[in-house]
Amino acid sequence: MHIKAIASAATLAVVLGFAGTAAAQTMIGNQTVSEADHERVKNYCEDLKTADNQAVSSTESDETAAADEGTEATETAAIGSVDLDQVTLENCIEAGFVTK
Repeated sequence: MHIKAIASAATLAVVLGFAGTAAAQTMIGNQTVSEADHERVKNYCEDLKTADNQAVSSTESDETAAADEGTEATETAAIGSVDLDQVTLENCIEAGFVTK
């Protein structure tokens, strides 16, 4: 009986250890944001919010703005494991990186 108690305690400790690791990660869209990518994704979300605010008040043509955003997203997407091309402003708001 003593071995079962020790095994149960060890199993519980392992499960609780995994729960802490999983809880520390954030989801954005259908992607998991690791600790290493957290700051990069946060900056990207802030850039999306700024671009959205400027698009509302800007007199720039939509074609020029779309071309600029596409270039920027491609350059930053190659850095980490999160595909920033698939991240939208709505995903950023839902994940809590920015507020509307």
